[in-house]
Amino acid sequence: MPTDRGCRVVLLLLALWLPAVGCVVHAGEPGVRTMTAGVPPPAPGHLHALLLNGGGRKEINYRSHLHHIRRAWELLRADGVPAANITVFSADGADPAPDLAIRESDDVRGFWILPQWTQNALRAPITYVDSAIPGVTLRAATKDALRAWFAGAAARLGAGDTLLLYVTDHGEKNEKDLANNTISLWNDKLGVAELREMLAAFDPDVRVVMLMSQCFSGSFANVIDPDADAAPAGNVCGYFSTTADRRAYGCYPENRGKDGIGHSHHFLEAVAGLDRFPAAERSVLVTDRTPDIPNTTLDAYLAARLAKAARTVDGEAAPAPPEKAMAALADELLAEVWRDRGRWEADIRLLDRIGASFGTFSPRSLGELEEQARVLPEFSSRLSTYAERWNQAFDALKIEILREFVREHPAWKPRLEASALRPLDADGRRRTLHELLAELVPFASADRARHARVKLLKRKAADAAAASYRAEVRLGAVLRLRTHLTSMAGHVYMATRAAPEERAAYERLAACEDLGLGGPIDEGALAALASGESFPPLAEERRLVEELMPAYMGIYFRPLDEAQRKKWNTGEGAVAVTTVNPDSPAQTAGLAVGDVILGPPGALFEEPTQVREWTMRSEIGVDYELATLRDGVPRTVTLRPGPYPLELPKLPGPPKVGSLAPTMDLDVIRGAGRLGKERADLLYFWATWCVICKHALPEVMAFAVQRGVDLIAVTDEDPELVQRFLADQKEPFPEIVAIDRHRATFQSYGVSGTPSFVLVDPDGVVRFYQTGYTVESGLHVDGWTFAGRKRAAAAPSAAAKQP
Repeated sequence: MPTDRGCRVVLLLLALWLPAVGCVVHAGEPGVRTMTAGVPPPAPGHLHALLLNGGGRKEINYRSHLHHIRRAWELLRADGVPAANITVFSADGADPAPDLAIRESDDVRGFWILPQWTQNALRAPITYVDSAIPGVTLRAATKDALRAWFAGAAARLGAGDTLLLYVTDHGEKNEKDLANNTISLWNDKLGVAELREMLAAFDPDVRVVMLMSQCFSGSFANVIDPDADAAPAGNVCGYFSTTADRRAYGCYPENRGKDGIGHSHHFLEAVAGLDRFPAAERSVLVTDRTPDIPNTTLDAYLAARLAKAARTVDGEAAPAPPEKAMAALADELLAEVWRDRGRWEADIRLLDRIGASFGTFSPRSLGELEEQARVLPEFSSRLSTYAERWNQAFDALKIEILREFVREHPAWKPRLEASALRPLDADGRRRTLHELLAELVPFASADRARHARVKLLKRKAADAAAASYRAEVRLGAVLRLRTHLTSMAGHVYMATRAAPEERAAYERLAACEDLGLGGPIDEGALAALASGESFPPLAEERRLVEELMPAYMGIYFRPLDEAQRKKWNTGEGAVAVTTVNPDSPAQTAGLAVGDVILGPPGALFEEPTQVREWTMRSEIGVDYELATLRDGVPRTVTLRPGPYPLELPKLPGPPKVGSLAPTMDLDVIRGAGRLGKERADLLYFWATWCVICKHALPEVMAFAVQRGVDLIAVTDEDPELVQRFLADQKEPFPEIVAIDRHRATFQSYGVSGTPSFVLVDPDGVVRFYQTGYTVESGLHVDGWTFAGRKRAAAAPSAAAKQP
């Protein structure tokens, strides 16, 4: 029966164009990969399973993990494994307290038209329920409970028994040691070294097969310590969703909340259709279209043996760096494969299938992969940047649509305040959402031109995000190809060059990994996995990138406030330029800090951030006219947008204490005659609306008097607004007040918030810098104390003692 069943697997694989698994064993024949498909499945009574979902904590314990546990349970029971042989550890186990996060779908017509903050406020809230699988007892996934179970299992299991350790969970990277990453438990975690210690208690004749799908799971291949000089025993092996240094599919935002995707799902369904784990692994390499990089302990062992062999040449250290030396050795071994392709047809066909599935080429050496491995991360980063920029413009326009809607439907203003939305339960959110969309959707679509703009931005943002994710998946596919090529080279090494003890360990690991469950084959499950669409060719994707590339002007800007709009008689779409990036199209066009951009002549901007969207949608390399103001005088500039840079120029940060102070570009509107040439300056960056700035005034002014420095209050607000503020000011205020009209000084001093304080000595050297203020801690100048601070801090406690 085992042999017949193995051959049925081959026929099904051939029908699906998947690489075949051989029906015979080749032991060490030169040039032929060792195959072990004839290994019979363990008798149902000899197969035991531990299914683990630690969950971490209830906020990150997702329903998909519980679905995977249930599917694994169903698969094992269908294959005749007794329920008594299956143990499930999940979250807090039988504790009835809620431990599972659930959120209903937001698939509501028109939901996309809402700005991000409104979506977050009105989407279905996360609710928490108790984990449960009908008919299954769940145990608490704690370290103590696992230790106790492993100790008991080590005493119960003996020769001929197999333990399947299945993990669907979160994983954490150990930055200090990638060979010892961790699995999340319930409010705890389990590392590679700890699991190795638990498994060490088992009889060496007990086979342990791990199947893990958490982030950074490839680290657990080190349970067998593949880098050790001593060959592994071969009774412990495993399959992992990704490498020790990479996240798994569930950590990508594109997959959050989705079920029925990823390594764990595909592997279980492939096992249902193919029965044997090696065949399922090869199927997953083709059908799982996520960034995962499936790999096994055998892959890790072969890579470690090649690395060790590459470190020495004729008994001496190899001259090339270790990575290059290993790649060179692997390609040398792969050359032997291409000289006898017939014997390697299954592996070559697998390379071809992976390449075809992910829209890339089918490599024949590691060298051929290097260019893609180098280029794809930058390609993905560029697309991610484009997606972010398009999404910013998309959301900005949606904000304007909602703002105008509320202006015309004022009854919605109080209903959309955070204080009104926060207390809503699930039913309240759902009702508010449906009532809002019933009015907002027709309002948004009534302005056809603007509706066309928002739909275009929606498409651009979605296309860029999808292409960015596909680039991540393509990189995963390249790394899958690299793993498979390395293992092919390793198989040749084992057949032709390995020491007897290395070859024996290889045979033991191959036999360990060749787990078959022995149940009925579900051809429908595998056919469903194989039916997914292939990726577009990479060359076609590159053309899409050109279409998605936003145009670039090279400015930072801010909308004009109401006083400025009245002063210059502009609309709400007018913006003031706060920064012109060097060597940018804006600089070439002659734009300068302080200029006001109105928009194209005859079609002036109507929304405060419309300049960003207009620029991004413009055609690169084409001249456009823009109406602007400089000091209130109209002028027209010609702008030729360029391609969007991968990295924008960085704005200057705060000057370091001890460095020369940047120059100041200020209009002193009060107290110019009080500035002393031989005195230090304390720059006090403030705003009329800043409450904390008001609290800081007594100490700042006392410091200026006691230290004999000029206190200069600097704001970037409209001069008329500041003059009105000063006229109404009843409390003491600095005598010297300056306006930073173009925010040049704010930016050159790296001011990120108000209040900020900078002390500059008479030689122009920065002696002190502070952002933010509290009454309790005050100014952090060495040697400075403020008596008023003690009185202010003591005031609340004194007040509390009053009757």
